[in-house]
Amino acid sequence: MLKIVHVLTGIVALLLSFIPSLRGEIPLLLQPEALCLFLLGLLNIQFITSKHLNTDRRTRPVIAAVSALLVLSVAIQVLIVLVPLGFLAGQPATLASLLLAVVATLLQLCADQIKGRRASVNRTRSAPQQATGNAIGREQGTVKWFNTSKGFGFISRDSGDDVFVHFRAIRGDGHRILVEGQRVEFTIMMRDKGLQAEDVSIL
Repeated sequence: MLKIVHVLTGIVALLLSFIPSLRGEIPLLLQPEALCLFLLGLLNIQFITSKHLNTDRRTRPVIAAVSALLVLSVAIQVLIVLVPLGFLAGQPATLASLLLAVVATLLQLCADQIKGRRASVNRTRSAPQQATGNAIGREQGTVKWFNTSKGFGFISRDSGDDVFVHFRAIRGDGHRILVEGQRVEFTIMMRDKGLQAEDVSIL
């Protein structure tokens, strides 16, 4: 719904910004009020691409305020262009719509910060959970023997059983070996030839 509102608002602003130049001989670029309306129209159309339009409930009120301010800034600027109004309260009338647009931009930046911090907190919370999940099912043991030329051997599990280990199951790059008596951590997988140690890391 917000996208439709901003598309229509932007198109209307773009069209109306050309009216003063059509009525007179002064081009659009030399009429600050009309040029401001043109830019506000573009700002409304650009807002529909914002990732915050489909956002969570925490930032939704902020985005609603941004949307209202952008539409209101166009409405005020349309009046300034069509009436026309030169000054409001002793200040250039265009200043009112520009201030609304600036406030809307600042609010949108605040929404970016809120969403960014929340995403950072979620990543921080999920990291320990992921680490815990990776540790589930891992065992420790001692290398019973390992044939470095053939690249396999056996690990004595702390539970008392021996389990086969292949050099491809050892973490690292290049020529990976184990040394008799080394303490290792690993996971157990059932293969065609029985239980094997996988994802072996040296402690």
